[in-house]
Amino acid sequence: MSAAEKNRQALLALFGDDALVSKLSSTRIAVVTPSDNTPASAVLLAKVLVDALARLWPNIDFSGEIACGLLVVGQDAALAGRAPVDGLNVDWAPPYDIVVSVGGPGPEGKSPCIQVGADGWHVRFGEGATCGGSLNPVGPAFSAGLAAAQVFATCFATALDGARLQPLGNWSADVRDLFHAPELELCPFELQDTHVFGVGAVTHSMAWMIENWPEPISGALHLVDGDNYGDGNGQRYAFMKQENVGTSKVDAVAARLNAAHPALATQPHNLGMNVYCAERGYDRPFFRIVAGLDSEESRRQAGLKDAVRTLNMWTSEHYIGAGQYVPGDGRGCLVCAYPEPVEAPLDEVTLFHKQTGLLPDIVRELLDSARGLTSAEAEKVAQAKGVPAERIIGEPLRSVLPVLCATGKVPLTEAKKAVDVPFAFSSLLSGVAGFVMLLRDVQVGRQTSECWNQHVFKKASPAMMKVEGRHSRCVRCVAAEIVAHTG
Repeated sequence: MSAAEKNRQALLALFGDDALVSKLSSTRIAVVTPSDNTPASAVLLAKVLVDALARLWPNIDFSGEIACGLLVVGQDAALAGRAPVDGLNVDWAPPYDIVVSVGGPGPEGKSPCIQVGADGWHVRFGEGATCGGSLNPVGPAFSAGLAAAQVFATCFATALDGARLQPLGNWSADVRDLFHAPELELCPFELQDTHVFGVGAVTHSMAWMIENWPEPISGALHLVDGDNYGDGNGQRYAFMKQENVGTSKVDAVAARLNAAHPALATQPHNLGMNVYCAERGYDRPFFRIVAGLDSEESRRQAGLKDAVRTLNMWTSEHYIGAGQYVPGDGRGCLVCAYPEPVEAPLDEVTLFHKQTGLLPDIVRELLDSARGLTSAEAEKVAQAKGVPAERIIGEPLRSVLPVLCATGKVPLTEAKKAVDVPFAFSSLLSGVAGFVMLLRDVQVGRQTSECWNQHVFKKASPAMMKVEGRHSRCVRCVAAEIVAHTG
């Protein structure tokens, strides 16, 4: 078997669709950086961009002063998801299907080119998109996520034709303006009693932002998640490494954050959210909760923990979002964002049964025990969800459905049905947005509930920030009102 065929078989085992694998295998991408004196923001942008690209695309060439370092980043990202690395090289061999030029014009040639830059809080695309010397990771990470999305949109332009997408063109923005927070500063800050529920793909993006914030961070940060890393996580988790597979998510992320910020007491809790809260005691109120959870039901449950301040991050096919909730005086809470459905509500077991095809008693046992799926159970779920069974054998049920959380359905011409494609860039952008919301909450501390909701392939806009009011069916807000009137 040739090396090319071995790589194709490896990708087929990961994605389970021959048309998708053919598209990925035949696409050539180049990432070009400055030939010398690479600015700090260009280094940050390029690293995040390559980490996102290499989790999906198998053929990427790197050129420029930092090309060798980017090759290592790309190899680490690909290996984390069990993808081949033979197609990742330090080289410049046009033509390419798409070239991403970081911090300046791309090399002369006929290949389509995305020119991207960043500096501090600023995001830049098109002519004049340059990079500066700021160590602030916000602008670079935001630019990287959008650039990775534009690579996908360009390469899958035919399949996405019905979405009427337009290139970003010559466009720039200040991330502070996008999130209605011009007061944000690059400065030290303290996290007061902050609990993160769910250490999945979006939380890994936020964790990288915290890790790379160049000013000191202090306070107390609690990471709550009972899952270990699985092979499938490597396709979406920012800066996850191959050696993480099989280890505790909270332990790995806590170790990184404690190393980066010794004054930030990051504590791992290898428990599910509800078990942790029960053991902690419901008589102890939460100050700030960050929800990096994969289902509406989980987010509702996080909202019912009734924190003083709550942040939320989410992805849904072509859309991403992040919200800040400080309930009271008509302001919405996280539960308001996910009200219980009026029509015949389904309990969690029934929902998982409908989604996976597993019998209800098996679902209940899997949810309660957090054991991994057997081969037979994985085959059943694979048939229902259209993913390779090999990706989910041994994984807890709650970790299986998030495999499709940050994905989009792409109607490939070669396929006769829409194909699920992992969108690492969606998780990346949602986590960056969540970090900006965290900065808003810590540095500005407004008494407000607002949510930012964005199409991942379109220009980011401050118009996408919406005020979140109280929902009439919100059980948390009704209960709080009763307590206020009777207390």
